[in-house]
Amino acid sequence: MEVGPSEVPEQEYTPIKKLEMTDVLEEIKNLLEKHDNPAIELQKYLINVESKIIDENKQKLDEVNQDQVRLLIEKHPYFKNPSTYHIRLITIMKYLKKKGIDITLNDFDLLVDEIIMSIEGVEKISYGKYSRKRF
Repeated sequence: MEVGPSEVPEQEYTPIKKLEMTDVLEEIKNLLEKHDNPAIELQKYLINVESKIIDENKQKLDEVNQDQVRLLIEKHPYFKNPSTYHIRLITIMKYLKKKGIDITLNDFDLLVDEIIMSIEGVEKISYGKYSRKRF
């Protein structure tokens, strides 16, 4: 049984995203119309679009308030009263999500890893596992 286009729910995009997607599609259509063999031009265009997306993701990651994230991590019960057992990165990420931090950004886990490692007394046991010395 095939699903027709009317049966697939339309994704919700902000007006800005819809406009950007429309612009990309229009530019691709123009490339296809202008050239007999547009493979090279299309590849160059797609590389350009991809670099813009990567730059936008990096910019969003730079806008994250690292001090706020650090304070929230330090308020986690494990960091207030560390035990002999380790804590996992996924546990901290869930805690941040619960506290209202947008964890869906690309490479946000790497940023959180960096912040955790900057906390005094924290050791990295393995990727995603940390231990804090008791004071």
